[in-house]
Amino acid sequence: MPQDEFVIEEADDVTILVRHLLADVRFLFVMKGRKFNGVDANEPKPSDLSLRNQARAFALHEARIQGWID
Repeated sequence: MPQDEFVIEEADDVTILVRHLLADVRFLFVMKGRKFNGVDANEPKPSDLSLRNQARAFALHEARIQGWID
């Protein structure tokens, strides 16, 4: 399951830093005004681009569970 491949490394009321355990790629997602946007924390290799969508889905799910976004 893709969700098992990600961990939240850091989180606060504005950002969530997610790391993919196997590829060791990090993604930074920004929450602003209870909305969710995302940017890469480091530039992924072309082979890692599919991880961006998986990381975003994971971070979005976790942010909703925590009540950080609507």
